[in-house]
Amino acid sequence: MTNATPNAISKLRRAGTAVIADIYDQLDQKPPVLSTELWPTRPGPVSFAGPAYTIDGVWDETPRKGDRAKLEVIDALPPDGVPIFAGKGMRGVCWFGDLLATAMKCRGVAGVVVDGGVRDLAFLRELDLPMMVRYRTPAQAIGRWKLVSSQQPVEVRGALEEWVTIHPGDVVVADDDGVIPVPRDRVQEFADEAADWEAKDQQARQDIANGMKLLEAIEKYGAL
Repeated sequence: MTNATPNAISKLRRAGTAVIADIYDQLDQKPPVLSTELWPTRPGPVSFAGPAYTIDGVWDETPRKGDRAKLEVIDALPPDGVPIFAGKGMRGVCWFGDLLATAMKCRGVAGVVVDGGVRDLAFLRELDLPMMVRYRTPAQAIGRWKLVSSQQPVEVRGALEEWVTIHPGDVVVADDDGVIPVPRDRVQEFADEAADWEAKDQQARQDIANGMKLLEAIEKYGAL
């Protein structure tokens, strides 16, 4: 679980992934940016944040009629969270399509991250539920891929490192620049820093728009 307050999560979402990545750099930590292959299913701006609800699976070609475990997990999703569908080893098949996406929207999730595939993309484009996914495919996962765990640490593809570990309750922030998690035990720290950083960036943009030289700006603000 996470101790993140709605206010802290809102601060992180407003500040955005770029500011959060800069905070990691300021702390001399490599930003755990998720894979740059992730892209939004809907046109227009993307912005969501919430506690991670982790879901993992494995390749399994055992014939079966369905994946009841996956349906049970989606039925149990809490509102305002961010389901993270890990896809280590997933290829060519989808985690879900229109029906399960509709169920997630009805559960009130903030957004969805899929390190793997989805289908029914024409429907997902119109669904009022932001998603960041790795690929699209018409092939279902039944008889090829099955859920094995939920609310356990998962590994998803990274941008600066091959794999990024996400724990249940880590706050996941996504926007037009990408996706990045914040550790569940440091959410308030990052949120407060992000709010200060955002305010500084706004003032720097205004000064630069008013003609301030970049070298003057870096002397004033310390980083650009």
